[in-house]
Amino acid sequence: MSNEDHRLWKIVLLGDGAVGKTSLRKTYLGEGFETDYLSTMGADFALYDTTIKNTHIRWQIWDLAGQPVFKDVVRAYYTKVFGGILVYDITRRQTFENVEKWLNDILSNSKRDKDVPVVLLANKTDLREEGTETVSTNEGKELADRLGLSFIETSAKTGDGVQAAFDQLGKEILEFTSS
Repeated sequence: MSNEDHRLWKIVLLGDGAVGKTSLRKTYLGEGFETDYLSTMGADFALYDTTIKNTHIRWQIWDLAGQPVFKDVVRAYYTKVFGGILVYDITRRQTFENVEKWLNDILSNSKRDKDVPVVLLANKTDLREEGTETVSTNEGKELADRLGLSFIETSAKTGDGVQAAFDQLGKEILEFTSS
């Protein structure tokens, strides 16, 4: 693919630490799932070529650290993004409760003339079991509706919903860039 026949879109994966952002990225890129958790230090970066609605896209994927100690560093990566994938862990309610904080961060720091597209992901659905204290699908949908976001449940471990999440963001960015 030459530079002339694709678009380069900078996107960010954001949310609290240990929600599965790196695992989602690796699953999407076909790198597989790792059970060992290693915290992202600041940001990690990957390129990926794909096609969405007959448009060649080169994702510039920035996987941002979610730990509070990196808060000020991470904000710099929001500049001129085309969109974001905002992730929470269904097994940790606090990550769900922090969604609005993360959304406000990207919208206020993107330095775009209008709000950039963001897709909300409920990750780790493979860990949902009967009777456990998890964030329900309905809670996630209600929050997404209230915030005006698309909502997808995912499992980085099984791959469920991962492709759909990036495809949805791509469709929303196409609309964003053509309006």
